[in-house]
Parts: sequence; structure tokens; C-alpha cells
Amino acid sequence: MTMKDISFKILIDIIKYGYYSTPIINYIYKNNTEDDLKYYILLLKSKWKKDFKSAIFYANKVIATTTTTILRELARFELISLYVKNKEFEPAKKQCECLRNNFKNISEYARNLMIPGLKLLNTKYNILNKDFKAYSDNYEENNVDKAILKYSQAREYIKNEEYNKAYELFIDGYFLAKDFPHPTMMCNGLNGAAWWIRKVDKKKALIAADLLEYYIGYYFEDLNYIYNWFDTIFEVRRINKDIKIFECCDVVNAIYHNNSEISIDLKFMKFLFSPVTYYKIDNSLFQYMKNVLNLNDIKKYMTIQSVTLNKLIRKYHLIFSSNQPYEINNEIFKRQIKNLFEKNKEVFLKKTIDLSVLFLATYISYINKPKYSKLPLLKLIFKDDKNKIIKFFSANYEKMYFFNVMMENFHEKILIDNLLNKNNNPQTAEGCLFYLARKKLITELFKKPKNFKEFVFNYFKLSDEEMKVFDVFLRNCVRYDIKWSITPYPKSKIRDFAIKYGLGQKRIALGYYSFEDDERILIDEIIDKFL
Repeated sequence: MTMKDISFKILIDIIKYGYYSTPIINYIYKNNTEDDLKYYILLLKSKWKKDFKSAIFYANKVIATTTTTILRELARFELISLYVKNKEFEPAKKQCECLRNNFKNISEYARNLMIPGLKLLNTKYNILNKDFKAYSDNYEENNVDKAILKYSQAREYIKNEEYNKAYELFIDGYFLAKDFPHPTMMCNGLNGAAWWIRKVDKKKALIAADLLEYYIGYYFEDLNYIYNWFDTIFEVRRINKDIKIFECCDVVNAIYHNNSEISIDLKFMKFLFSPVTYYKIDNSLFQYMKNVLNLNDIKKYMTIQSVTLNKLIRKYHLIFSSNQPYEINNEIFKRQIKNLFEKNKEVFLKKTIDLSVLFLATYISYINKPKYSKLPLLKLIFKDDKNKIIKFFSANYEKMYFFNVMMENFHEKILIDNLLNKNNNPQTAEGCLFYLARKKLITELFKKPKNFKEFVFNYFKLSDEEMKVFDVFLRNCVRYDIKWSITPYPKSKIRDFAIKYGLGQKRIALGYYSFEDDERILIDEIIDKFL
């Protein structure tokens, strides 16, 4: 593949999606034979990984080697942004001058890609001696550019503490980004909306935070990338006295334990669920029981059973509050798990439900996999012995929680309707939105599977490390499935895998090319085990 095979217009249509275009960019890179285009793709990938030193290196390689004006100036445009990020303003200004001199020689669609970024850089850093107005009269903003403008306007209102107006602009920007679609911009809008409106309307903040959590699960695997968004979700749930803060903390801690590069705030340790059956009465619990519940027959450091705390919760009609002792909140969360399990159990026993896909989708959605034995459970699920299935999942809180996530039938539309004020009483999921979104990706992938039982038993023969990589591959098959200017298709055994299990060749190709060259070697080895 060369630039003769794909036009620059098609290339620009792809890269305007930013990091989200990774599978298509990798597909082009693998099939490309021209060095300058390879350097340009490596520039983009380095930038998305925040490896700015490598990105600057590749930008200069493109400028030095290409004979194509558009590619050279696209690389120069990126170089300007990279220099600014490194606070190297003089080199940035020098490159701006070169770009301005060549601007008239660049096609309109290439200029349209650059103009909003140049304007934004100049607004923030004043790097242009003269603007590019002479060549931007025909500039037509796409929805991402419009979203960025909305967010910029929102920040002006924030300066004047006009949080409701800022919220409206953030939400307008989110809908523009969603229409594109641009996942990062979608989440930036919801994050800004939730964070700032929480100062004046915590319920509105919760509506935006719910949708933000759903999209984090649906679109993102780079868990370093999403920590700040989870910080917003935590704070919004805390001020709303929302018990789903336990689930937020569970996800963040699972991310932390699977990625040593991440450091997390200690506040995320305060609401971690524990299935313990008794507690030691520390000072916090002692003071609460004595001063709030007026109990005088207790002593510090004695133990108290969870059943005793449960009786107190029922007697005093206690509900979750972040200011209460951990022990009280943990027992309230336990009660919620148990009550929801009983509700889901009744639904399961009354309705005809095929658990096989739901079980696999839920299992794949988890970061830290459940520890229980899988093969006996798989046999139960495929036999559809409902009473034995219920007996298995009722054994402990971990299993009951898994069953609840598995049984939840939740749609993104409900959260969007909340945002549009279509629901008089805003509704949300009873399970963790992060996991429900990841589960949705897999149920969508396996809508019309073939040889499903064989697939499942092969999946559970994978090692933990293989499973972790393969889970991402399966989720990526759906999360990147939009209409692209180039449609990748799989070859050889990757194609055979798609056909054998009825998973869609385009989707499997997107999942495959979402990985880098060296990572695809492991995907190849895993797929061999399914053929």
C-alpha cells in the first residue's frame, strides 16, 4: 500500500479521530511500503502514547525525507504542537513561519485539519505573529472542532462561576463529539459537566458522571488515561451519598493492582467491599455507635458480628453516607448485593434466559477475574440447571455480585435520556456501569455466534496472561466498529477464526489491528488454540 492507493483526503478523514483511529492506522502501516508515510504514522502513534521525544524525532524524519508537500506540512503541524507541549516556543514559532509560507500550497481539507489546532495553540500561547486567516475563509468546522469550541466557551463561564451555563455547553459539546464519534472528547465533555456543576447541582453532576463511567468502560483500555475521570466520578458519588462509590473504588483498585505505573489517592481505599463476618470496633465505629446510635454497652476494640450491625442498620433505617464508619457502609453494600440477588433470582427462575453468553461477557468484563472453579460452573450453565446455578451463585457475596452484573439488562439510552431530561426520575443501572459497558461489547460481538460452546471451553483453557490480552482483543472488535474510510479485512487464520465462530470479519480485523506488531504475535498464538 502506498499513498497512490490511499488519498491524503482519506488519510486525513482517518487521523481526525485521533487515538481512536489506531486500528486503521496500524492496518495502513503494516501494508504500506513508503518510508515517509511510515515515519508519519510512527509520529502519530508516539504522540498518542505521550512519547513526545520520539514524536519530535519522527516529525523531523518526515520533514527531511518526504517529497510530498501535504505530508511534510502535516508533520510540521504536529511538530509545532509538540514543541509547544515541551515549552520550546522559539522552535515552534520558527516552524509556524515555515508552515505559513507553504500554506497556500496545501489542499483545503489538509488546511481544515490544521486550522483549529493552530487557533487553539495561538489562543493559549500566542505563537503566531500573523494568523492563517487568508487561507481559512472556506474553513468548515467538523463536530469535534465545534465541541472543542463549546468546551472553551464553557471555561469562560466557569471563570465567572456561571456553572449552569458551563454545564449546558459541556453537554452540547458531548453530543457533538458523540455524533462524530470521538470518545476522548465525549468523556472530556461529560467530565467537565460533572465536575463543575457539582458545585451547584449535585444531582445533575451524578447524571453526567453515570454516563461518563459507562463510556470509560465502553471505549478505553489504557487505564492510565482514565484515572482523572474516575476521580470526578468518585467525588460526585461521594457528595450524592451514592453507594455505587464502592464499585468506583473497586475498579480503580483493580486498575492499580494490574498496573504498577499508576499511583492512586488513598481516598479510593476507603470504600473497598469486604465479605467479612465480624469487625473490630475501632474509635470511629465506637464514637458513631455511642454518639449517633446512643449505644452505651459497647467497648473499644471488642469484636462485633456483621449480623449485629445489620440489625442496627434495620432498626435505625441507616442508609449509605460517606461520613459513616466503613463497617456500617460495608454492611449496607452487602445488603444491597443480597437484595438485588434475590430480585434477579426471581427473574431468572421465571424467564427463559440463556446464561451462556451473559456469563462469558460478564467474566470477560472483569479486571480481576473471580477465583472460583470455572469448568464445573460451565457444565451447569450449558445444562441450564437453574436450581443448581442459583445454589452456586448464592454461596457468597462475590458470586452474588457476579450474578447481579450478569443479569443486568441495561441500555446506554437510559443514561442519555437522563441527560436530556426525558426521565422525570433519572434512572441508572443497579450494577457497575464500567463493567456493564464492557459486558455490552461482548454480548454485541456474540449476537449470532457459531460453535459457541467450543469457543467458551477453549477460552477457559487460556492462561491468565493470555486471557488478559484476548479479553482486550474481543472488546476492541466492537468498540472500534464504526464506518471507516478504509475497511480492513483479516487474512489466513485470523479470517478462519472469524468465520468459524461467526464473529464478523471486519470486527475481528479491527480487534486484531488495535494491537501493535509485536503484540499481534501473541494474538496469533492464542487464535491457534481456537482453530
